[in-house]
Amino acid sequence: MPNNTDNRLIALGYNVASHSSAMLAYWDKDLICRFANDAYLEWFGISPDEMIDKISLKTVLGALYEQNLLHIKAALAGKMQIFERLILTPSGITKIARATYIPDIIDGEVNGFYVQVADVSPLNNHNTGVDTNIAEKVPGPVYFTDRLLGEVVQTLQSCILTEFPGIGKLAKKHFISESKLKRDFKEKYDTTIFSYYRGLQMELAEKYLAEKRCNKNQMAILLNFSNPSNFSACYKKYLKEKSTRELIAHIEKEHDERYQTFIEQAPVEIAMLDNNLVYLAASRRWIEVHRLQNTDFIGKSILDISPVIKLKFRNILADCLRGHTSKCDEAYIERLDGSHLWLRWEVKPWYKRNKSVGGLLMYTEDITALKLKEEEARLFSLILEKTSEISRIGAWQLNFRTDTAIWSKVVKEILEVPDDFNPPELDDALKFFKEGASRGLIQSKLLDAIENKEPFDVVAEMITAKGRQIRGRVIGYPDFIDLKCEKISGILHEITDKELNLENE
Repeated sequence: MPNNTDNRLIALGYNVASHSSAMLAYWDKDLICRFANDAYLEWFGISPDEMIDKISLKTVLGALYEQNLLHIKAALAGKMQIFERLILTPSGITKIARATYIPDIIDGEVNGFYVQVADVSPLNNHNTGVDTNIAEKVPGPVYFTDRLLGEVVQTLQSCILTEFPGIGKLAKKHFISESKLKRDFKEKYDTTIFSYYRGLQMELAEKYLAEKRCNKNQMAILLNFSNPSNFSACYKKYLKEKSTRELIAHIEKEHDERYQTFIEQAPVEIAMLDNNLVYLAASRRWIEVHRLQNTDFIGKSILDISPVIKLKFRNILADCLRGHTSKCDEAYIERLDGSHLWLRWEVKPWYKRNKSVGGLLMYTEDITALKLKEEEARLFSLILEKTSEISRIGAWQLNFRTDTAIWSKVVKEILEVPDDFNPPELDDALKFFKEGASRGLIQSKLLDAIENKEPFDVVAEMITAKGRQIRGRVIGYPDFIDLKCEKISGILHEITDKELNLENE
């Protein structure tokens, strides 16, 4: 009886896990899936049957694997992990996911870890006012790192008049490892957490001293300095660094303004975006091609201003914000009004002085006219080919630079060789001319063309591959580069008895 109860409870547990909307899984220490519920099908498009005992965590996560690697290593080291990510599901829905990694420790050894991933989008949107369109503008890891660091700053601000909370407490409070917190904070703010905290205190001190609400000794006590001299030294350092920052900011502002002026006056299609994909500047050609003449687009997101770019470039722009470059020689773009154009583009990041990505530079070129000319040329070539077939006029070319020859389909038909026949070298090609006067004539004309740039137009007796004798009109035009004959192009026309009779009449 107890066995039946245990089996029923186990079955019930599996049934509950399988029907949970949260992803539930177990990964062993080799990161191979040993259990997964049905939610993975909705979140990643992979069924449990495709995962269990078959698939690695790296394969499931894809690009997210590198972003989660620190948490994975920490879980395998026996430390529980809680963090958030943006996940784009196969249905196109972006979810704010809160992941929990719980180590499986038996007799002091980590055998793997349990994973629970829940959709906390409604919770985040309700409590924090998260922009629901943020996933379309900024890559998930960038957004969540910024949001978490913003919360850390708020914690530091709340402690200005008490004491520095310490790295350990900050990491625990915000569910992040100490090493990652220090690294991400340094990357974003270009300073340590403690220095940032001291800066907040000095900003408050500057305000209070300017308003004469207290003197330096009182300020030192208010900010919990051990003695006034330490506060004075810290405050002087702050004022000096602030002055330096303001000078650098002024120089950079002038530099950026000149840079934006250069972009606006550039004779090509170019736009400058910040790291939130907001327009900073655009050239006149860009405005014209992208039809922004009557749009107040500076200071607004390119994804909001240009729906076509949002549709075609959203993923490309997100990838380039990570430091990559995207280039395409030609792409067909259909506008919302039904008109279309062909674009050539290149998107690359631009960098701030601290080497972080400041935004993107987008170069585009409207090659619609060029594509139309290519299409016209293709159609003309097709018409010419059909006309040649009807009039039995074939085209040929001898290229001396590449030592190759080209015969059109009609030339091959006239000389009665197969369609897949490869044109022979010049000496063997001359054998199609009847030995004697005809072969001598064409040899002399070719020599004259090569040495003296003389075109030719002759009628000669020819022998086809099947031994049939024909009369052919051969026309050739030499092409010289740097006083050297590079190639001779021409036509071959079979003169029929009917045409010969008309000429004699």
